[in-house]
Amino acid sequence: MMEINLDPLHELRVAKRWALTGIIVAVTVLVPVYVLLLGLSITGTAFVLAPGGLAALAGIEVATRWEYRMRCRYIYPHELGCELASIYQFPAACRRASKLVANWLGARALVVGWLSEDGQRVEPVAAQGLPSEWLKTAPSLPLGDGPMSETLRQGKLLTRPSTVGDAWFGAGGRSERAVYVPLVSRGRLEGVLAIAARTRNDHMRDHRLLSALGVVLGLALDNCRLYEGQRAHAQHLQELNRMKSDFLSTVSHELRTPLTSIMMAAEMLLEEEETRDPQSTRGKLVANIVKGASRLSSLVKDLVNISRDDDFKPRLELDPVAIDDLVSNAVGIVQPLVGAKHQTIDITSTTPGTVVRVDRLRFEQVLINLLSNAQRYTPPAGHITVSTRIDKGEVIVTVADSGPGIGPGERELIFEPFYRGDRSGMGLGLAIAKSLAELHNGRIWVESSDRQGSEFCVALPLQPAARPRDLATPAATR
Repeated sequence: MMEINLDPLHELRVAKRWALTGIIVAVTVLVPVYVLLLGLSITGTAFVLAPGGLAALAGIEVATRWEYRMRCRYIYPHELGCELASIYQFPAACRRASKLVANWLGARALVVGWLSEDGQRVEPVAAQGLPSEWLKTAPSLPLGDGPMSETLRQGKLLTRPSTVGDAWFGAGGRSERAVYVPLVSRGRLEGVLAIAARTRNDHMRDHRLLSALGVVLGLALDNCRLYEGQRAHAQHLQELNRMKSDFLSTVSHELRTPLTSIMMAAEMLLEEEETRDPQSTRGKLVANIVKGASRLSSLVKDLVNISRDDDFKPRLELDPVAIDDLVSNAVGIVQPLVGAKHQTIDITSTTPGTVVRVDRLRFEQVLINLLSNAQRYTPPAGHITVSTRIDKGEVIVTVADSGPGIGPGERELIFEPFYRGDRSGMGLGLAIAKSLAELHNGRIWVESSDRQGSEFCVALPLQPAARPRDLATPAATR
């Protein structure tokens, strides 16, 4: 914290003393000159020098008083702002301000009050010149709708010629006056600076000085309150983030054991079915169970990583993969859901042999999320179409449904996390699809009408042609 002189006008007082010393020295030098050289008597010399000396003294006093007042109006608010700029705790700023201002103004007592939440009362938060226990029992100052509230809310000072009967300075009596200075911040009344001082105190009559102190103090204290509020909000967010991490860690831990059992049992069944009849319907269903369990195991692993690292981003294992294989595998996974609603899926490809460089597992998740979304909003016995095409150096996969469509105002919002509108679910599927598509340097969007269904499109950069042996081995097909 920067050191500030409690008497910032010390230089002015020193200059006044030097000026008076100069007059005394001049008189001391001139007296012998007038007496010895001009032959004047002491009385005559005094008669000659007195008018000039008195005029000089009067000029110094007037100039000093004017300079003192002007410097007060500038220096006190400036140094108060500099001092409070390095203090972020509201109580500490109030205490420091009360000490500085009381010392500068020569006040017998001073109280810093802050407006209550309902704006009807002023609560004392710091005091100077009053007993140390005063704040614990100090009454609040009611504002209400009276003349005091009206005056302060207009940014004007309220002066009481006597402190008799005053709620805060009643012990001062008739020899003191009380001045209430509004603490204004951003055009709003935030508090009151109450000052009790002798009636002959010149500072109490300098309303410009007091108003400037009120503006600086009000703004500084309001900034402290805002800082404390933001700090509390940040701590609350940190606590919520910790709770989120604990929740993810607990959920992922609880899912691991049953998921491992499912995978082991499904793999044993798949091995048995492949031995009997590799083309059986039962074998294909068990293969889908194994793929789904493997995908779920990968998601649980990501949950563990997310719970440990807030900045976690999935690490992509990129391989050249045929886009038709990706589409076929994704359709195969959602086929049981489609069949349960008696829906149909058609696959249309104009890109045979086209290769993209992706993380197979994660990009399949993009397609699965789009297909699941289409299946959810397509009515029973409805139709879903998946098509691929090449356009301007991109491979574009389109999932079209025959659902109710999406309004223009929602077409960007549906990709935001937890946005559902009037839809069911958690609102995460499309957000995850967008995030994974962007990790692959791709993009995703929707083309829709209000009544004729929706077309969700995901685009990836086109890769150079690859030989068949370079392609990643496709997983089980539909």
